[in-house]
Amino acid sequence: MSRISLWLDEYKLEDISIFVWNVCLYVNMDILKTELVWVEGHCYRKLPIKDEEVVEQNVKYQKTKARIREEPIEMEYEDIDLPIKHEGDRFYITMEVPEPLVGFVQGKQGARRKQIEERTSTQIKIPPSKNKDIDCAIVIVGRNKESVASAYHSIDNICKDARWKVGQHTHFISIPMNDPSILEGFHKFKSEVLANCGAQGINESVFQPPAKLHVTIAMLTLLNNREKETALGILQKSKNEILHILGGKSLLVEIKGVEYMNDDPSEVDVLYGKIKETDKDNCLQIIADILADAFANSDFSRREKISTEEKPHVKLHVTLMKSKTSDNGVRDFFDARKIMKDFANFKFGQMTVNEIHISVRFTGGTNSYYSSTFVLKLSK
Repeated sequence: MSRISLWLDEYKLEDISIFVWNVCLYVNMDILKTELVWVEGHCYRKLPIKDEEVVEQNVKYQKTKARIREEPIEMEYEDIDLPIKHEGDRFYITMEVPEPLVGFVQGKQGARRKQIEERTSTQIKIPPSKNKDIDCAIVIVGRNKESVASAYHSIDNICKDARWKVGQHTHFISIPMNDPSILEGFHKFKSEVLANCGAQGINESVFQPPAKLHVTIAMLTLLNNREKETALGILQKSKNEILHILGGKSLLVEIKGVEYMNDDPSEVDVLYGKIKETDKDNCLQIIADILADAFANSDFSRREKISTEEKPHVKLHVTLMKSKTSDNGVRDFFDARKIMKDFANFKFGQMTVNEIHISVRFTGGTNSYYSSTFVLKLSK
C-alpha cells in the first residue's frame, strides 16, 4: 500500500489540511513559497519545473510597477483612429468618461486602475469627482501609442459593461398614442372592462394613464448632458431616412384588438393593444427597427438578437393595463381571460403619427405626457 493510501486510511479525510500538507511534502513541492506571476491583471503561482522538462521557455508576462517603462512593450495592435497626442517622450490621450462610471474604472481602493497600469505600463490620471452631469477627463500616459491604446480600450470595455450596472434606464424613444380618437376608444374599453370583466386583480389602478399611452421603440441609459445631446443628434440624423421611407405620405396607424405578454391569461402582467398601419406598407416597423439599431450602435441601448440568422424587430404595442407590485415586492397579476374573449377585436381608433420623442422616464403627471429632451417632427 502506498504512503498516500496509508494517510487516507489514517485520517479518513477528517483533517483535509493535514492531508494536503503531507502530500505537498511527499512530492517535494513547497507551494507556499512559489514565485508569483501576473497575467492580464491576475496573480498566479508559478510551480517549479524540473530542468530536464524545460526545452526553451520564455516567461511572457511579469509583474510591473505602476510606472511607465523606459523600453517599449509589445502590443497586439496600434489604434490609429484614436486621437493620441505626443509630447516629448510621452504619448497621452484624454478620455471622457461619465461620472457614474468612474468608480468602476477605479475599482476598490484603485485596484482595477492599478491592474490596467501594470498590464499596459501606463499612468492613468483620474481627477476628483465634481459634477455628475459632466464627463470626467481621464488622462492616459505612456511611452508609446500601443500601450496608451491598450489602456484606452480596457477602460472603454469596462465602461460599456458598467453602464448597465449603474441603475435603470433613464430615457426611452417613444411615439405618443394619446390622440383624442384613441383616448375615446381607451375610455370606452376601460369602463366596459370594469363593468363587465370583474376578476382577480382587475381594478382602476392597473389601467395606464390615458395621457401617457405610447409605443416604446428603445430604452436608453443617458448618464449626462453630453450623452443627451448625442442621443438628440442620432434621432435628428435619422429624420431624412425616415422621411424617405414615408415617401411623402402620412403614417396612419390603428389600435385594434388586445394581447397579453406572458403565457397564462389567468395571471397577466401586461395587457396591450395591437398596433398596425392602415395601408399595410410596414413603414412603422421599418422606422422603429432603424431607430432601435441606431441607438444600440451608440451603446446607449441594447437589443437582444432572436437568433444569428433572424434580425430582431421592435415589438410594436401600446400598454393598456399593467399589474402592480405589492408592498412585499410580489407582482399582483390579474385575470384577463374574459377581457381576451370580449375584446379580441376591439377597435380603439386611428391616428396619424406626427412625432417621435426622446422621453424622460418617471416624468409627467396623470393628465400629461412624459417630459421630452427632444421631439422629432415627421414633416419636412
